[in-house]
Amino acid sequence: MTDTATLKTPADVRGDVARIVQRELFAAESPWPRTIHIPWPKETQLVADVAGVHAANNALKEFAARFGCQTDFISRKMGTAVSLVAHIHVPDEATALAIAGPTLRRPRERVLARAAQLEQRCHVDHALAMDVVRRLNNESDVDFGLFVEAAQWFGRHWAEVPGLTAREIPLPGFSAKWLAGSRSRRRAAICTVLGVDRLPLRERPGEVRYRYMDQRFAAEPDRVATSVQCVPERPVSLAVIVENKDTYQAMGPIDGAVCVFGSGFAVNRVPELLPWLAGDGVRVVYWGDIDAAGFEILSGLRASGVACESVLMDRMTYAEYERFGTTRDAASHEIRCGEPKHGLHLSPEEYALYRDLCTGELAVPRIEQERIPIAEFMRLISAGRSDGSDGARADQCHSQSLRTPK
Repeated sequence: MTDTATLKTPADVRGDVARIVQRELFAAESPWPRTIHIPWPKETQLVADVAGVHAANNALKEFAARFGCQTDFISRKMGTAVSLVAHIHVPDEATALAIAGPTLRRPRERVLARAAQLEQRCHVDHALAMDVVRRLNNESDVDFGLFVEAAQWFGRHWAEVPGLTAREIPLPGFSAKWLAGSRSRRRAAICTVLGVDRLPLRERPGEVRYRYMDQRFAAEPDRVATSVQCVPERPVSLAVIVENKDTYQAMGPIDGAVCVFGSGFAVNRVPELLPWLAGDGVRVVYWGDIDAAGFEILSGLRASGVACESVLMDRMTYAEYERFGTTRDAASHEIRCGEPKHGLHLSPEEYALYRDLCTGELAVPRIEQERIPIAEFMRLISAGRSDGSDGARADQCHSQSLRTPK
């Protein structure tokens, strides 16, 4: 007998249509009409189960008729000639959505309604509206409505925008944080609607947090630089820049030292706000996570003109603390491999470790700074000061002038 499980059923046709609807959810141009092909086994197999074939064929004809779809037929011999459904033609999107069912119909209808709202109120073309809707697909209906209002307001009041912060925009019903940061998805979508590169808002000034580690000043509160601090408030011979807040807060006393909270890539603000770090007489060390981002942060700091050495970011440290590393990020997602960047301000040894972390050559792609005891850092710093050298890993210090090949 013919294996009736291999015969195409109305459920299979529905699945074919549903996949097209899903794939073309944000299509600006309608992907319909479409033709769904119905394959049949060879005639020798068909005659083995005439009743099953007739039942399958009738089900397809009834399905097509129910949704108003035209059909093509092909003739096959099963004792006598029989017309079997060869194609089902889905004429338009309305029919496709009826076939796909409410689970997919509702999202497509929402997409089309949002695009129409943008077109009517912001006077953009359909293709651009669909692109914006795609990018904001995860927004709630309330937030999408707010987005349209915001785009309209910026378009009408463009001349009033420069000098205002995002929180000062006079839009009723908006949270002060709704526009988020300068690189937020919402702001980028507003720029797309308006045809501009950026919103000329006044951004909150960047800041750098630091504290003096000298025991004489340990009771003093942390300092926060929001404008350029040309000279340190206290004598400084050593600056320690760390990536993570826990390490920053737990760092022990060191005479003549200052600890700077780098906060990941926000460390790029350090040279601008604390230019004395790049001056003579101040030894600068950077201690971050042993991962791809940690080395890219280190490279960026050196590229800005800060001649810093890395500490506890080498293979010896990696080997010692690998058992405390992780393969997942803060959201519990697997850390993916990637292509290492070129032209970085890293020594050959640093770049080799960075490359192996990027490509998956090393099984553990991240050892967080907090997993390494601060006592180990204090020991290295003390040893470096006592022997007059630049530290146990001072051979890396020259690397701020080096770049890996492009």
